[in-house]
Amino acid sequence: MSLTNTSNRLSQFIKENQETWSRLQEFLRQKSLRNCTKGEIDEFGRMYRQISAHLAYAQTCFPSHEITAELRQLVMRAHNILYGAPETTYGKKVWLFYRDGFPKLFYERRFFVLTAALLLFAGFLFAFVATCLNHDAAAFFLPSDLAGNIDPQNIGKNDWNDAIVSSQIMINNIQVAFTCFAMGIFLAIGTIWSLFMNGLLLGALSALYSQAGGDYPFWAFILPHGVIELTAIFISGAAGLSLAYRLFVPGDFTRKHALIREGLVTIKLMAGVIPMFIIAGIIEGYVTPAHWPHWTKYAVAIFNLLWLSLYFGRPFFAQQNPDES
Repeated sequence: MSLTNTSNRLSQFIKENQETWSRLQEFLRQKSLRNCTKGEIDEFGRMYRQISAHLAYAQTCFPSHEITAELRQLVMRAHNILYGAPETTYGKKVWLFYRDGFPKLFYERRFFVLTAALLLFAGFLFAFVATCLNHDAAAFFLPSDLAGNIDPQNIGKNDWNDAIVSSQIMINNIQVAFTCFAMGIFLAIGTIWSLFMNGLLLGALSALYSQAGGDYPFWAFILPHGVIELTAIFISGAAGLSLAYRLFVPGDFTRKHALIREGLVTIKLMAGVIPMFIIAGIIEGYVTPAHWPHWTKYAVAIFNLLWLSLYFGRPFFAQQNPDES
């Protein structure tokens, strides 16, 4: 069978049955069989049998398509409720999401994460080169009260109120992240701009410290929290970019359903980055201003990079070794 015929069959299959799947999903979100009337239980049973047949069809005709995996999850959830399998507690669901679900979402959206990282790096490179060529160019990228007061000897020697600074940093970074995410609905123009602007700021600062011979203390100040913080911002940017992508490329779904489905995924991504910002804020409030040797702060940064690589790399390793997963 040709790819065109298969694609047409898939589109027709989704179009004809999407309403039933959505109805069962809504039922699973809002209902418990203990609180259902006899009519609702009968309807639930009919939907379960019907969608089980849809799954069998999808496994035969579209085994590698994402809709097959979604139907499999839907049938499993309905089966557990219908046949009395113990429900997973809320705490366990949260644990399983951060242990397995969040890294899997990262892996599935890895190309958007990479795109977000490249956008920020483009801003960084542009501002770094411009500032190196002309010191005064930093004024275009930095707040006016900051550009003229760069002294590598004073970095990290501020009078910090640890609790207040940590709290402010967490709130600011979460706001930046949600801006990147929320602007995705507006064709990601705001997402792209926010990522690029963050890169400009970091690039200009880096260039000023480099010209003053302060690279080593500057990156000791930035990297301990920055490794986690930038990763979280990349993921937030990826959420906004993927949301915008589904506006342009809904795939086999209607634009409305594609946007709803991707919206649910991106909300989960944003839930995943919040603890990352909390950790980064704590490090920035307590470790960054500490009067430690610079090499110890680089060690913290390397440790953070390693555990992030292991955490988010688990789905990749599972793909490489399917028999061990």
